[in-house]
Amino acid sequence: MNNLHDLLLAKPFSDGAMELLLFGSFALHLLFVLLMLGTAMIAVFFFAHSWLTGYSFELRWDKRVLRIHLALKSLAVVLGVAPLLIIQVLWSVPFLTAAALLAPYWLGLIVLMITAFLSLDTLGHKMDVHPVRHLIFGVLGLTALLAIPAVFTAVLTLAENPDKWARVAAQGLGSEPGLVFHWLMRYLHILGAAALFGGAFHFFFSTKGSEDRHYHLSNWMVVAVLFQVVVGVLLLGSLLDRLTPAIIAAVTVGAAAAMVLVGLAFYRNPEARTGRMKIALLLLPVILVSMLLARQFLQHEAVAPVQAALEARAQTQRGLLAPWKATALRGFQAHLATVYDDGETIYANSCAFCHGDDGRGGGPEAAALVIPPERLDAVRAQRSYLYQVVAKGIPGSGMPYFTVFDRAKLERLLEHMNQRFAVASPPPAPSSAGDAAAARKVFANTCATCHGTDGRVSRFGADLRPAPPDLTRYGLTPDRAFKVITRGYDGTVMQPFAQLPEATRWGLVSLVRGMWQPGPGGS
Repeated sequence: MNNLHDLLLAKPFSDGAMELLLFGSFALHLLFVLLMLGTAMIAVFFFAHSWLTGYSFELRWDKRVLRIHLALKSLAVVLGVAPLLIIQVLWSVPFLTAAALLAPYWLGLIVLMITAFLSLDTLGHKMDVHPVRHLIFGVLGLTALLAIPAVFTAVLTLAENPDKWARVAAQGLGSEPGLVFHWLMRYLHILGAAALFGGAFHFFFSTKGSEDRHYHLSNWMVVAVLFQVVVGVLLLGSLLDRLTPAIIAAVTVGAAAAMVLVGLAFYRNPEARTGRMKIALLLLPVILVSMLLARQFLQHEAVAPVQAALEARAQTQRGLLAPWKATALRGFQAHLATVYDDGETIYANSCAFCHGDDGRGGGPEAAALVIPPERLDAVRAQRSYLYQVVAKGIPGSGMPYFTVFDRAKLERLLEHMNQRFAVASPPPAPSSAGDAAAARKVFANTCATCHGTDGRVSRFGADLRPAPPDLTRYGLTPDRAFKVITRGYDGTVMQPFAQLPEATRWGLVSLVRGMWQPGPGGS
């Protein structure tokens, strides 16, 4: 976690305001998620029930329920964007860390959503013509749909347990059975809430005038609340070390509202009026808000210290970097103003790291090369020859080809190099002519093997990697040429000739200088 502060930027609002926004947006999103999940459960359950028992009235009801599901799923998805964005800003490190640790499942949400929505939509088309086929689609769609909150709750559960990140990253979720149990109970609690909210919603909005459906959904809600109670107790058991008075108070209010709702749903009969059940419209928001408050209190206690520590570290880092801010900004602005295809910039970005900013072959990468880069301030060659070297490189050496640049850009590069280092100028004559006769003899008997008798590279020399240069088109300043003859050229077959008399070596410099021929235009 040493560099996690790099992720943190200033938030648009205070943490308190962000948490309030998260609570409001997530409550609205969760409401429609629960209604969507509950609707899908009811649709598939009563479709199977009507097909198995022959209660045809339920089949017609299911088609209406599925049409409602289409609107609910759209709202659930759209309203889910806000809390997802807010939590990434508010609890960026915990949330993004958990999502990364569970990346395969997180990315699998795409497949699950597509499968669930398409399968459940298919269920509503001609369900009375192909009941078995549509039952398969219904079960498949419901399974995929119910797996979506499983992934979300797994990510949030892991985000709220930063002390488990390292072990989960190394060994997987299976290494933390307590965490898995807490996640499972949390997930089942969501499913129970979905069944309860879906049942209550359809009790009022899709069963008008049908006492039979009211009776079925009353029983459905009773079972859902009892399921919630059992799972809720187990869920609290997994959180005993993290319970605070605020959490206990929120859970108590939610449990009391659920018990009242059970009483209203259970102690009624099909002939009773539905007026008493309208109280459920008040109880359901109480259950939802209390459940979310307990969850947000737990989330805050778990992730706020981690996020605060990282933000404090980020603030410290910003203080350390503040003195360099103005310098960096000036450099960045200068970089933005740079023309990237001029010769100077191409040299700086593509040549200087080997040949050096000063052209003396001492760039930062030069020491890593077997064959040292040539000193550009000592090169004197035909411009057309230099273009060929730059464009095609020198096989067998560290000099690459630069066909990534077009001819115009390479010409601008050569122009820049010539202005700075005079690379396209004729090699100057040495101050000492040396022993010309001895030099001609040595060249004919030794040097011509590779360089050719006239300096144009022999057939043998052409097969070497790297091959020697064409001395009629490429030369060096006298001092550099004398040094190469004396010391050789590391990494190539050019051997040192320090054993020759100095006059002979200077004679070779003069001889080679005489082989150089000006190209078109005198270059």
